[in-house]
Amino acid sequence: MKKITLLILALLTVSLLVACGGNAEKPSGDNPNPSASDVEETKEEVLSNEPIIPIKVEDYYKAVLFTLPDEPFRDAIVSHMRKQAAIEWVCGADFGVYEKFNSWGIDLTFKKGVKYTGIPYADTKVSYIQFEEALKNGKYTSESTAWKDVYGVQCVSSIMNSIQQFDPKTCGYSSDLTPGVSDFKGVIVGDYKLPEDVKQTQQIIMANSPDVMYEAYASLKKGDIVVMQDLINDKSHLRVVAEDPVIEKNNAGKINKSRSYITCVEQTNSFDATRKDGVKTTWYLDHKYTFDSLITTYYVPVTLEIYDKHISECEVPYITLDNEITPAQVAKGALGSNIKSNFPIRYVHLDILDKSGVLVKRTKVYDMAKAYSVGLRKHSYAVVDGLENGDYTFVVTAGIARDSAELARVDFTYSK
Repeated sequence: MKKITLLILALLTVSLLVACGGNAEKPSGDNPNPSASDVEETKEEVLSNEPIIPIKVEDYYKAVLFTLPDEPFRDAIVSHMRKQAAIEWVCGADFGVYEKFNSWGIDLTFKKGVKYTGIPYADTKVSYIQFEEALKNGKYTSESTAWKDVYGVQCVSSIMNSIQQFDPKTCGYSSDLTPGVSDFKGVIVGDYKLPEDVKQTQQIIMANSPDVMYEAYASLKKGDIVVMQDLINDKSHLRVVAEDPVIEKNNAGKINKSRSYITCVEQTNSFDATRKDGVKTTWYLDHKYTFDSLITTYYVPVTLEIYDKHISECEVPYITLDNEITPAQVAKGALGSNIKSNFPIRYVHLDILDKSGVLVKRTKVYDMAKAYSVGLRKHSYAVVDGLENGDYTFVVTAGIARDSAELARVDFTYSK
């Protein structure tokens, strides 16, 4: 588990004191009126190469800090998409994901004993860690066929998982990455204009000339996103750009719409029939989409604000438990503590173990898109409901997309 030690906090504090300290003497030297370039140089020197630690760990019963990715964030989002797409698992028993909506549906069947690659297509918004932990000897199965029960991700939640390796603010649903919608959290790529009251990206395409949209696609970079949204018919799809676009122009210098393309990685609601290597997956890896096909299927390009931030402006991910959980609180089913994070919380597990350390019961809190805090009080009764008298251990584990942590471990005796 990638955690930042308190040593880093101490070093950061020292560096901040040095940066903010000084005396009131006038600067010496031959240049009392520095030029703009000198000021910019000084600014560069002042910037720390460490991200912000936004909490004081001593203010909490338990506080766990994690690292940000070592690689550039544009690489990190693509890497995590590929990681979700690469996990291998064997179906333990036949199950499927079957749903029918107004204008689309899901009809996926997973067969016992067959190996599949990639987290399944479903809408429980699980993190990579959650799905990995759900595997039993490499196998996974589901008793339900509802996409709100099967452990999995859909296109937008897989992308949110990847964004939240480094970005705590971009969360939610497909509309949160749709330009012109009130809760848009992205940044427009290119110079396309937005009509009023956007409910479909088709409206954006129709409000701009094809050349404007082709130039916008050409401005995409690795790690950016293309979005198709239709809030009227309740359907959408998002793709992550896996590498910089390939752009070809004609003799007049105009973009060739049918020869210029982007390469994407995406989670889909169908098995990839183009695979010839025997891999069974709903993930489309390195599929190419021409600019012409993007515009005719109403995709618009967006990017993330955090890509332009210096590391010193970014926050270290953390998870906290505010107050100690006592044996008496667990035994009475009267928890009062709260779990908080600066990144969206993907799940909380409240586990009961017997004296041998065997899991007796698990209360799960998950399928959260925008939750930065989880109160344990409303889950208190569920933890001990149906428990037999005896000695147990209560364990609290919470996770964000980036990582997870054990926050409490309490031995207690339960008596009805």
